[in-house]
Amino acid sequence: MKILPPVIASSKLNCLLQIQGKSDFLPPLSLGEEVVAKVMENSHSGKTQILLKNLRVLADSNLQLRKGENITVRVAQVHPKVILHLVQNKIPENFKVMESLRFYRSNPKALFEFFKEGIDRISLKNLGELATNLGEKDVKEIQTLLKSLIFSKESLKNPFFFRDYIHKFGYLMENGLGEALKRKSDRAVNVKNASQNLKGCLLNLSDRLHSVMETRNLPGAGKLAGFISSSLEIIESHQVINHQFQENDGKYMFHIPLLFQEKMGLAEIFVNFRDQHAKDRNSKGEKSVVFLLNMDVLGEIVVEAKVKTKKIGCILKCDDKKAGDFIRPFLGELGEKLMALGYGIDGMKCVTEKDHLNAIRDHEFQSLFALENIDVIA
Repeated sequence: MKILPPVIASSKLNCLLQIQGKSDFLPPLSLGEEVVAKVMENSHSGKTQILLKNLRVLADSNLQLRKGENITVRVAQVHPKVILHLVQNKIPENFKVMESLRFYRSNPKALFEFFKEGIDRISLKNLGELATNLGEKDVKEIQTLLKSLIFSKESLKNPFFFRDYIHKFGYLMENGLGEALKRKSDRAVNVKNASQNLKGCLLNLSDRLHSVMETRNLPGAGKLAGFISSSLEIIESHQVINHQFQENDGKYMFHIPLLFQEKMGLAEIFVNFRDQHAKDRNSKGEKSVVFLLNMDVLGEIVVEAKVKTKKIGCILKCDDKKAGDFIRPFLGELGEKLMALGYGIDGMKCVTEKDHLNAIRDHEFQSLFALENIDVIA
């Protein structure tokens, strides 16, 4: 499984600022010219204000830009609209990584909140007239995708839920697009297939929404544009973090929303392929999985599992003794189901232990945050 950061392969992030207004009212620009522009306002709802040759102009862009930031752009088009491409080599290599880490640290549950809000917000009922203009079929597709990405009683029927989650979420979209572009035949079909995921659908909806907003003033369009923009930032931050984990530690981190008895919870899953850098022969082929579960009824639960040559060992740690007493009778059934799948059981127990989720999370992120010199205690 190869996760690529959006900055490497996504034309959406490598693209442009499209200047609003007629060229007669803009500073003189030459095709191919490189200009340093200053961001005057934080980008919001796909729009940002920049200072270009001492003149303030409004631009459309999917780029996340910060107030006071200086960016180098190249003039890619001057007529009929002025289009500026961001010059990537003027940006530090770790720019996207730093931004993603800061974004994640500011709200580690942003993806969970997106799922809770997204199902209601992107629906035919709540979008009303907007849904008709954006395409009811596409709105339904996003609604279906969102529901399929939530682990529930229905999801239990799908033995490949976790595998499907990774593909449907869009973690592998850039990798798929890169492979599609290498092929000489059926390139358009392959590109389309690589974009059939939540991220790809949101990008398409964003493009259509901005086109609609250019010609019509529809209620709620601006708020929806802002929500989609922030949602894409959340998705891409998880892609970048996983790319860094993958390259440095041989592991991955996934957030999966849980829904049981109409209540939402969160599973934070760390998967570590230890054989990537293992020197010890005994560690070859060993994989470890850490589940950090936050459940309304059972509270915080840590599940540590090790998998090696079709044998599984598992320890469940609960903060509350009552939660442990509730879980233990189910361990026998869990073991039987794992053996039915062809696995051997190398120990399985549930203990009561104050193993705080935040401490484990900080430990998992320690090497990644160290790359950017971020204090994991603060």
